[in-house]
Amino acid sequence: MRGARITGRGRRRQGDGRDAGWRARGGRLSETAASEQWRTILSGDDPGLRWLRATWRRVPGTPRCKVCAAPFQGPARLLARLALHGRSPLNPLMCGMCMRALRRHPGGAEITGSVLFADVRGSTGIAERRPPAEYRRLLQGFYALATAAIERRGGILDKFLGDGVMALYVPLTAGRGHAAQAIDTARDILGDLRRAGGGLADLGVGCGVHTGEMFVGALGTDDRLDFSALGDTVNVAARLGSLAEPGRLLAGLAAWEAAGRGAPEGVVRRQVVSGRDTPLDVVHLELTPDAGSRVPAGAAGPPPAQPTR
Repeated sequence: MRGARITGRGRRRQGDGRDAGWRARGGRLSETAASEQWRTILSGDDPGLRWLRATWRRVPGTPRCKVCAAPFQGPARLLARLALHGRSPLNPLMCGMCMRALRRHPGGAEITGSVLFADVRGSTGIAERRPPAEYRRLLQGFYALATAAIERRGGILDKFLGDGVMALYVPLTAGRGHAAQAIDTARDILGDLRRAGGGLADLGVGCGVHTGEMFVGALGTDDRLDFSALGDTVNVAARLGSLAEPGRLLAGLAAWEAAGRGAPEGVVRRQVVSGRDTPLDVVHLELTPDAGSRVPAGAAGPPPAQPTR
């Protein structure tokens, strides 16, 4: 597998591995061509990157490169390094090969996807009441639990946020049912935390999920590039994650409908999100303390629109 290069037609041939999923010849693609290429890759329609991810997923190891899924730990990490897919020194969440590919082909595309934010509520108070090493241990446990849940559902761990995580769900990794995968990940995180030991059950975590158009691709400067997303969909998901009380999931109604779940299980509230002109219909769900059954969060009917601060 060393030096394998994946062409746009999914064939493997010897080379330097620089252009997995790309068909550029004689230099960089034009901006329009690059955007279309990005859209093809992110939509899961390019066989090259799809083959590469499937290949790496066959071998155990976590964490993985957020783009190609090459493992950074476990017995396969040496294989990844030999194939030039070891962890990048410029971005610990990406392999060196994918980092170089992003620098060669900057840009991205607007696609429909889903975003998850999971935040620890009251982290300032938790840090105040515990020694720093103990606080770190709890956060590391939360990161590990959330990462496992994200990867099980085909999500991409986008970044750690100090006391939270952000994950992307695009067709390339999560399939056309990315909204359902994001919602189920949030439920997994909240349910797993309730059943966890070592003090993790005491962490109050709230989750926010939203689905819609967003820009996904290479963001940042040339020496600090990252594979991430931005746009209103990301901002709304982040806001919902910050508003969700411990043990609750706030999902945009658009995400719930895209997941094909039928009538919402919880209360639907029309909320005015701070900084946003258009009110948003939000599904509020809460996990019960038992084996993970869900009950509506709040009253039995939707209250009037309420502004958020």
